[in-house]
Amino acid sequence: MDDQPSPDENSIAALFSRLIDDAERFVRAEIRLYRAQLFDRIGDAKAAILLGVTAFLLAQSAFIALFVGLVLILVPVIGPAWAIVIVIGSGLAIAGVLVKIAIDKIRKVTAIKDHAE
Repeated sequence: MDDQPSPDENSIAALFSRLIDDAERFVRAEIRLYRAQLFDRIGDAKAAILLGVTAFLLAQSAFIALFVGLVLILVPVIGPAWAIVIVIGSGLAIAGVLVKIAIDKIRKVTAIKDHAE
């Protein structure tokens, strides 16, 4: 007959106390789970960011080599000063167009749309 809980263990206060303890353990377990998932994703993100930065630096080096090559190709035709001016001007013009496109896309994405109209 010792298997049955005493009347004090089945009281409303005791049940609420157990409920609160169980809820606290549940919340702590959920927090541990989400924290583990977060650190796992951060590890994956670090690798992706490192690869992206490496790719960016390699692409930047390739563009520098391309610009130097263009200058060397144009030097015999139009001289060193004009070759540099043309290559730099072309590079800046392309960069300007790309920046304009990027700004337009950012404005489109961040625009607040009014659904009342």
